[in-house]
Amino acid sequence: MSDLKAQVVERLRRVKGPDLEGNIVDLGLVSDVLIKDGRVYFSITVPAARAEELEPLRGAAEKVVKEIEGVAGVVAVLTAEAGPGQATRPAPAKPAGNGREHPRVAEARARGAAGDAAHRPAAQPGAAPVRQTQGVPGVKHIVAVASGKGGVGKSTVAVNLALGFQAIGLKTGIMDADIYGPSQPRLLGITGKPAQAEGKKLVPMEAYGLKSMSMGYMVDEGTPIVWRGPMVVGALNQMLREVLWGDLDVLVIDMPPGTGDVQLTIAQQVPLAGAVIVSTPQDLALIDARKGLAMFKKVSVPLLGIVENMSYFIAPDTGKRYDIFGHGGAKAEAEKLDVPFLGEVPLTIEVRETSDAGKPITATAPESPSAQVFREIAAKAWAELERAAGRGMKPPKLEVMHGGEALRVSFATRDEHELPAEFLRVLSPSAEVQGHSKEQRVTVGGKKNVKIRELRGVGNYAVRIVFDDGHDTGLFTWSYLHMLSLQKDKRWGEYLAELKTKGLSR
Repeated sequence: MSDLKAQVVERLRRVKGPDLEGNIVDLGLVSDVLIKDGRVYFSITVPAARAEELEPLRGAAEKVVKEIEGVAGVVAVLTAEAGPGQATRPAPAKPAGNGREHPRVAEARARGAAGDAAHRPAAQPGAAPVRQTQGVPGVKHIVAVASGKGGVGKSTVAVNLALGFQAIGLKTGIMDADIYGPSQPRLLGITGKPAQAEGKKLVPMEAYGLKSMSMGYMVDEGTPIVWRGPMVVGALNQMLREVLWGDLDVLVIDMPPGTGDVQLTIAQQVPLAGAVIVSTPQDLALIDARKGLAMFKKVSVPLLGIVENMSYFIAPDTGKRYDIFGHGGAKAEAEKLDVPFLGEVPLTIEVRETSDAGKPITATAPESPSAQVFREIAAKAWAELERAAGRGMKPPKLEVMHGGEALRVSFATRDEHELPAEFLRVLSPSAEVQGHSKEQRVTVGGKKNVKIRELRGVGNYAVRIVFDDGHDTGLFTWSYLHMLSLQKDKRWGEYLAELKTKGLSR
């Protein structure tokens, strides 16, 4: 046993057991202690009926371990077996040693089970599990990207969706919830470990202006993680709530594949604003996608829609289209289940190459057809999220004015704004963001005389503005147009300051 691990176990002996008799270590209530990069993980087994009552016990255990010099952070979780009729909970961790349960634990569990039966209200037939969620400071909306099975490109869709949200003007982050197979470090090309701020909170890693947190930043890529369910849930809670996310409009959670205990726990405990399901067209993937949809419906998480990934392949040499995995299955499934269909993502060599290289296509090739698809999916998902939250905007009336020099926008709220073509061009979401952080982004100059050539509607949630300089990839959602209208003077002033700083002219 390492010196630090021995210190942790010794400190935990200071914590009294559930009935103030003995201590949690000698009673056999503590799982094996895991330590990685100074962060300590362990669970405490308690009777299910007393879990809420014994939360101070967990807090005391966490506190005494945090006080040890050299400990960078602590994840302590309570685990308990569910009684009959209860929602599934993570299985209790076994004590370290020979694997046999301590007699006192068995006795406590038996008492707890009896208490459960005596005090538990009768379950309503068909009632959905209750979501007990706690918000994340600074984060307005949390969106889960999930799939019923692995191998459908969920993580690639998740990172490009997050960058798509960013490209339509939203402050965005991504959390990699796949503890056993984290993909985001590779997809974003990020290496190194997150720094620690005051209060022992983690500073998220960042690439292309996207804040990111993943277990892959804390564990070497080739190191297998063999934690039990409670440890996984504890680590996820830490990555979600003990990270300085700052002010975000959207935090995307790249969910583990499948619909097991960890996925259900996240759906129940994380305040999800909505979920996006990723599938491929073939029947086998759609069968599993249905399970994911059913899981989110069961815990009353709004379904923002389905994405059909690897929808078709266009041969780069001949331009011929091939439906390798079939085509249209996800769209048909969405219509059948009355769930929004967000779009089709083609299978392209470019997406594969940029993903493997840690240069996601939405950030590094914003003019490409695939990046355009991801921006449109993000815009539609955002519109669905706003609608689910009761803030959906009706399409405004748009009118090109003065021979293309300006756009008049008339919102349903009767406020009307005239936005110059130059203003819209230089603050076009794709032109402004370009997949870069604020310090790296491209500031567009020399557009004083640009004009609007055409407006192309994108569903009932956005418009693509075609300018006479050939730029047409900016996707203006109604909420982004409304924000630009309200902050016109402020945003224009910031743009002029950037031009001056970078030695550019209009």
